Amino acid sequence: MKSKFLTMKFILVALILSFSCACSNSNSEEAMPQTAIGRQLVESGMANDVTLDNESVVRDGVKLNELAFKTFGESQHIFVATIDLNKLTFTPATKDDKNVPATGPESSAPLPIHAFAAEANGKTVWLGVNGDFYADNPLRVMGVFYKDGVCINSQYFEGHDEVLYQLKNGETYVGQADEALAHEDNLLHALGGYGLLVKDGVVQNSYEEMGDLQNPHPRTSVGLSQDRKTMYIFVVDGRRKDSFFALGLTLPHLASMMKAVGCYNAINLDGGGSTTLIIRKVNDDGKPTFPILNTPADDRVPRKVTNSMLIIEKK
Repeated sequence: MKSKFLTMKFILVALILSFSCACSNSNSEEAMPQTAIGRQLVESGMANDVTLDNESVVRDGVKLNELAFKTFGESQHIFVATIDLNKLTFTPATKDDKNVPATGPESSAPLPIHAFAAEANGKTVWLGVNGDFYADNPLRVMGVFYKDGVCINSQYFEGHDEVLYQLKNGETYVGQADEALAHEDNLLHALGGYGLLVKDGVVQNSYEEMGDLQNPHPRTSVGLSQDRKTMYIFVVDGRRKDSFFALGLTLPHLASMMKAVGCYNAINLDGGGSTTLIIRKVNDDGKPTFPILNTPADDRVPRKVTNSMLIIEKK
């Protein structure tokens, strides 16, 4: 009887140990990055304890990664879009898709409105993010702004001289405002930013004078590969205290992540409550809709923005 009891006890202990090992292995697998983007972030030292690493194809040439992990002990939730510029292109956008300066609060609208306006003008929108910083009284963007070859704003605030721009021949660059403006009549699009994150493959520190350097915030940023054929867009959640807590990133951490995934040059766009990401979905009636994927910091409500950047079909 005693022998049987000991045997049963041994079996029970073995089962418990086996279950514990299985759970441990499961947790280990769950914490491992599953995609190339996830592995690059982990290898850079900027991400660990990965709990979410999903990759989806929005359409051929547009890949979207959603990740949750920790950066130096702080929880993060980010999206990384990878765009093949051989297959698609970008356009700056406004609430009515017109090439005119902002004139007041009525010139701003939540990002999905920008996408619907572009669609109404014959563009096919696949993905979009908020754009440049803006100032109030009067309302205007703070950086250079060209759209469809039209100069909407050629002036820029001090420090707001970073720009994503495209020439009429389709070549896309990340650089300085003066570089873009030097092309003048050949300039098709230009979208301003604030903070050069990566230059010629080197993480920059020229934004150290920016007041929020060491503070984590929601972020939006854009970069290009060395051959300028691939665009990377980062959308970083932050200031979240719900079940999917996300603190947000400092600019140095964001810059290091952008370099890790392949950015040779990259700039910071408007962030905080402006940070918004949309993608194209199609309703049952065949009409497009543009759901917001991230969690806007202003009580989950998308902020009205003055301009934006949309990924669209080439014509």
